[in-house]
Order: sequence, then structure tokens, then C-alpha cells
Amino acid sequence: MPDRPTILVTACGSSIGLEVLRCLKLAHRNERIIGTEVSTWGQQLALPYCDDVIILPRGDEPEYADKLKHVFESENVALALINTEPELEAIYPVRDQIQTKLSCPLQFGLTACLSKQVLHDRLKSASITAKTMVVDDARDLATALQTLGTPVWLRCAVGPRGRGSIVIKTADEGAFWIDYWRRQNTGDSPDVWLAHEYLPGRNLNWTSVWNNGQLVASAAGERLKYFMAQVAISGVTGNVSHCQLIDSSEIQNTAIQAVTLADDHPQGIYAVDLREDINGKALVTEINARNAFRPLLYAAGGVNFPAILVESLLGTDGNGDFNCEQITLGLEMVRGMDFAPMFRETSDIPWRALSYES
Repeated sequence: MPDRPTILVTACGSSIGLEVLRCLKLAHRNERIIGTEVSTWGQQLALPYCDDVIILPRGDEPEYADKLKHVFESENVALALINTEPELEAIYPVRDQIQTKLSCPLQFGLTACLSKQVLHDRLKSASITAKTMVVDDARDLATALQTLGTPVWLRCAVGPRGRGSIVIKTADEGAFWIDYWRRQNTGDSPDVWLAHEYLPGRNLNWTSVWNNGQLVASAAGERLKYFMAQVAISGVTGNVSHCQLIDSSEIQNTAIQAVTLADDHPQGIYAVDLREDINGKALVTEINARNAFRPLLYAAGGVNFPAILVESLLGTDGNGDFNCEQITLGLEMVRGMDFAPMFRETSDIPWRALSYES
């Protein structure tokens, strides 16, 4: 291995990929950082933050996994930070055969992160997830509305960013939506739909890094606003424009229980999404095997998860600080399509951008 271990960041020109690169830049680490991208413009966006960017096929293209493994070997990659759902799905069948260290869980845990149905089955005995039923047609939906109450949250069992999500009040609404979705997305597999009890409260995230079954670091945040929410049927796009750091003590035990039930030996990153029910109880809605909230907000607040992943999984020396008690609670982040992310600690002070220079 070279003097400077090589860290690879996938989808490095995406919004999450760029934040992961910026987090590593903030940590002023000494590793060689390279990225993979599908476009030349994404490559250009990422190059200021890394040593090289390699063009690869999209994660949902058949040759992606083989091409990625070739990069692992040719670039002597010590650790790869995987940042999109299609890439995780491509890696999944061969996850446990890959020798390069990855940020995502091993195959058993990754199964629950990629399938909301599997996750629900593993968590349901603990009563920490929303009541859920598998539905396929109007009859199933009518039963779900009667059992779970009205309205219900309907969504695809597989896929990121609230894929196929909609709030329905009648079985006919849900049946029309499933039929429409199937006609518009022919060939998608598997075609499984879930109906959940409706959770009207705060939309929360608890991100954590684990190593060899032990919790290394964690922190929590709240989603406040989304890009283009006004044109999304569900009102949620999965792309957060305004968020803040919160005290994790209220949801920490629930989130830890969710991870340890979903995975018998946690390893890597787990981003647990939770939503509060009508009584303010936070219930788990999904677990992502990647940075899924805003890693740059966590890093600005004192918990730099990409740097912590590098330090914990590689055992390297660096500036990573695992003392999450120092997190800046209440720190807000706003993102715009035409400006760099900005932050503020309290509402009475100006917003500020971050500096990535040492």
C-alpha cells in the first residue's frame, strides 16, 4: 500500500458526493482522495476536492460492479465511500466477496437497508416502526385503510428518496396510483408496495458509524424543508433544502435498537430515518447504508462522519474527533440550487459559508 492510503468517493459530483468530499477536505486529512462519476460536468465539479475523478457507468448499468472492482484494484483503493442506492444495489450480490473496505454494511445488513419490507420484518417485534402492510390492489388497500386508519402512507418497498410515495385516503386513490406507477415504470423489480400508518410529526435522521459491531459515533438532525416540495405529490422530495441538528437523546435508543435488529454485526454507516406519530413518538421508516441526511451539516456541527469512517475503518491517525458531545445543537443549514450551503448557530446571527482551506 502506498504511503498515502487511497480513499474513493463514488458519485462524487452528486450533491451527497460533493458533501462527502467537502467533509474530507474540512478534516484536512492526508489520504489520497479519488472519485468516480458518470458525467464530465460531475467530474469537473468534484476535481477541486480530490486528486482524480474516474468516469464509470451509472450504478444501475450491468457493467458497473465489474468496472468499480477494476478501479479498486488498479488504484489500490483502501476504502470506498459508496453514496447512491443504485451503486449499493449493484454491489449487493458480491458485497461479501469484495476485499476493499467499504463504507456500507456487509450483505446481511445491506439487505435490510435496501428493502423496506425486509427491514420492517426484522423490526416489527420491537414496535419501533410504523404499522405496515404489503398491498397489491384495491382490496388490499381497503383492508389497510381499515386496519391502519385513514390516511395511510403508500410507497414502493425498494428505492431511495421516498420512491413512489403518496398519502392516500381511499382504496381507489391507492389502486390508481399503483397502476399508474407500474405503467410508467415497467421493468422495475421487485414491484412490491407497502402501506404504512400515517406519521404526521417531525422528519428526523440519526446517522451512525459502527466498527466490528460497536457504535463509534452518532448524531441526529431534523429535515425542515425540501427542494421542489410544492410539485411533489407526497410533499417530500428527499432532497433537503433546510435542516438542523437536534439532541439525539430522545431517539438514540430506538435508532440503536433498529440498527442492531436490522444487522447482527453492524459495520460501516447506517442513516436511520424516523418520523413522529400523532403522539410525538419517533418510529423508524427506513435505514440507509450511506450518508443520507446532510453530511456537511453534521461535519460543521462537530461530527464529521466521512472522516470518522476513514479513521475507524482504516485505523489511521488523523483529526477525527469522535466526541459527539461537542456537537453544535440547533445549527441550521440551508441549501440552494445556485449558492453554496450556508450555516448559522442561532436565528439572530448572519448565515455563513464554510472555508475548506487549511
